[in-house]
Amino acid sequence: MRVAVVTPYFDAREDWLTQCHESVMRQTFPCTHIMVADGRPQAIVDRMTVQHIILPVNNRDYGDTPRGIGSVLAISQGFDAIAYLDDDNWYYPEHIETMVHLHRQSNAAVITASRNLHRLDGSQLGPCPEVDGVKFVDTNCYFFTREAFVLVPEWWMMKPYHHAIDDRVILAHIRHKNLSHVHATVPTVAYRTAFKVHYERFGEEPPPGTKVSDAILSSIDKVRVDQGEFCLLPGVDS
Repeated sequence: MRVAVVTPYFDAREDWLTQCHESVMRQTFPCTHIMVADGRPQAIVDRMTVQHIILPVNNRDYGDTPRGIGSVLAISQGFDAIAYLDDDNWYYPEHIETMVHLHRQSNAAVITASRNLHRLDGSQLGPCPEVDGVKFVDTNCYFFTREAFVLVPEWWMMKPYHHAIDDRVILAHIRHKNLSHVHATVPTVAYRTAFKVHYERFGEEPPPGTKVSDAILSSIDKVRVDQGEFCLLPGVDS
């Protein structure tokens, strides 16, 4: 099975970008890393073992346009599966192998992973209570096989106010299209969190540089559920 990992990036910290890439290279199941510069390429990427795509402008859609373009490239090259990884996060070594194993075991179109939350300095905060495969799946936790490639256009076709909640929109499309889906309960994704709420849930004072989820909440507020638009999810306000 040929697997591509797509990473959009814009003004990324070099040490975080390096950690992201090295985690892909250290996978116990081999995969190809596709990095897509969202209008501002960084020289360090040219020294990495990646396919490097450079877009002419910053699309300002939370990485969704570069995510989609990287996916199209992977599909055109005959890859059998696509995983996604943001530039500030990383995979544990067994992540792709776990996804492939679950696909082979279940033949499901979409495999999703659980994640651990990490502090901005990279140290582990704790298991994420949100990513459960039912109410919420983070973008970094998706693994699409060929049957699920019909989801790829959704990255750039979704409404502008959906981009801040793109992972929720993708999960809704998985259900809307009746795609089979299996969720892994053992965390294999490391999510470097900048959200205050995650620190507060673990009884910690949020460090400098963290934020509230205003953009996410604003996007959820703009979603209208009627006969012309699918219901995003129960629990979308979580």
